[in-house]
Amino acid sequence: MSKVSMMGTFTCQDGKAEEMETVLGAMVEAARDEPGVEIYSYHRGEENTFWFFALMADAESMQKHGQSEAMQAAMSSFGPLVAGPPQMSMTTPVAALGLDL
Repeated sequence: MSKVSMMGTFTCQDGKAEEMETVLGAMVEAARDEPGVEIYSYHRGEENTFWFFALMADAESMQKHGQSEAMQAAMSSFGPLVAGPPQMSMTTPVAALGLDL
């Protein structure tokens, strides 16, 4: 089975970046116990832009991601802070340093 990665970007509403960072921290903690999650990270860019990267053990792990009660609770706080829909792409990693592919 191939590992699956997801990359994306989104923008939060003006004045909500610090609150978004708190919500993203909660989402990372909620993902910690999800089976198959190898990397789950958020990164802040310029102004209100954030980036996301996840690496999952397989497609099944990606499909089940976000279904835990803890993740659902964390994700419910995410929606009201974003300025528009996130732009996400699911990919298959082919080469990397620092990732066990």
